[in-house]
Parts: sequence; structure tokens; C-alpha cells
Amino acid sequence: MVSLSSADQSSFYLVLTSRKEQFLEREKKFTSLVDTIRGYGSVAVAFSGGVDSAFLLHAALTALGGEKVIVLRCLSELVSQRERNNANKILNELGVTQKQKREIELHPLIWPEFVANTPDRCYFCKKRMYQSFQHISEGTGCTVVLDGSNVDDLKSHRPGFRAIHELGIQTPLLDARLHKDEIRALAKFYSLSNHDKPSNSCLATRLPEGQPIKRTALRLVEKCEDFLLSRDFAGCRVRPGASMKNVVLELAGNNVELLVTSPVRIEIMHFFQSLGFEKVLIDLQPRG
Repeated sequence: MVSLSSADQSSFYLVLTSRKEQFLEREKKFTSLVDTIRGYGSVAVAFSGGVDSAFLLHAALTALGGEKVIVLRCLSELVSQRERNNANKILNELGVTQKQKREIELHPLIWPEFVANTPDRCYFCKKRMYQSFQHISEGTGCTVVLDGSNVDDLKSHRPGFRAIHELGIQTPLLDARLHKDEIRALAKFYSLSNHDKPSNSCLATRLPEGQPIKRTALRLVEKCEDFLLSRDFAGCRVRPGASMKNVVLELAGNNVELLVTSPVRIEIMHFFQSLGFEKVLIDLQPRG
């Protein structure tokens, strides 16, 4: 048996106390979240498949049950097939029925204001998407649409959030003052399988601002990221340059070191060169 010194015992109990306080604070916020959603009576949840929207949907089902919750999904050229499959998996895990689902097909590549790829690109897309969500939800008799924005989303420039605010979309995770790390911890506690899923965004965000968004470029990015994911580089992003001759790889965690030191880099180089890229560059700042 290992005995701890008085100092070690104090440190041990401080850590335990801190973790208990964090757990209680998260549970308090979750209770507040559920109470807020229950107060709406019935809700439509905008679902993307990420941990935020999945956790929000879990909270809504906890608060209201399946009969009073509608799941809204947007399907477009901006979402990879891989992400669609992952989202379907989460919905199945949460027990969402076909009757609860409402899916819309949007085609952003026919919107001139979106294709121009200005800094307000996400604003235009979110505005149209959530207007469609509102129209669908009102047709079901549900007037409250929920979005999974959280406190950390306020720390960066997000034009899409402006559209959500203008339309009066409710953001209960934000109202409950939940941060991303708290959402991940609660999602894990409630056994959501995507609790550690890396943050993601639509494929259009990989292209340089000002470069017109084209279907061929989106499919190229999807193909490249699928290749890296098949080699266990989770959370990667592939960013082609404006000329489409160079590409920058953004990798998560210690994957930067792994790529630099592993023989797989030769395979990756050959793959990207086969697609027409002349230079394959690595961002040395790991994705958070």
C-alpha cells in the first residue's frame, strides 16, 4: 500500500473537491437548460450532427419527450457524405423517429451572395437556412426553433450568429452559460457517442475568401479530408490555395508530429500530387 504525505493528501483532496464542484456546476446548468426548454412546450431543434446540437437535442428530449420535439436538418452540397452518415448515427442513438425528422434540401451554390465568398458568406447561408427552418416548424404548430450556439461561440467572429439573432432563434445552451468543454463533459456523462467529435464546419469554409465557391472545389476538399481521415488523422482540415496549386493541411493534437515523422507522409504527398497539387504544406499550429 502506498502512503501519501500530508501535502500529497491535501493536493489529492483539492483535486477531488474541484472536480466535484465542476460536476455540480455542470449539473446545475443542465437542470437550468432542461427547465428552459420545458417552458417552451414544444420545440424544433436545428441539428447538424456536432456535439452541441446533439447535446441540445438530448436535453430537449429529456425535457419534453419525443412527441414534442421536431428535428430540423439541412442537406446541401456543403455537407460531406461522411458528416451526413455521422449525423444519422447520432439520431438513431437518440431514438429519433422518422416522424420527428424534417429535412430540407438547400442549394447555396445558386445563391450569388453566397458563391461570391465574402466575409458575410455564413450570414447569408444561415439566414436562408433558419428562415426555412422557421417555415417548416410553424407548419407543425411549433413556433420555437432552437440552435446549439454556446458561450465560446461569442469569442470569435461568427456572421452566422448574427442571422440567428435577427430571426429570433432561441439559443438555450448560451442562455444556460454553457461552455464547449462543459457541453463535452455532459455529453460524455449522458453517453453521447460524439462527445469528443472535433469541431467542424461546412466545406465552403476551407476555401479562401473572395474565391468563388464551386462544386468541384467542395468535392475536392471532401475527397482530401476523407483520405486523411482514413489514415487516422481525425479533426483535419484541408485548405487549397487560391490558385489550387498549393494546399495547407491543418491537423489536430499531436498529428502534426505524427505526419512529419511517419512514413505515411510519402503516401499523403503522392495522393495530393495525383490530384494536381504542386506543394503540400503543413500548418504547424495544431487545431484546437
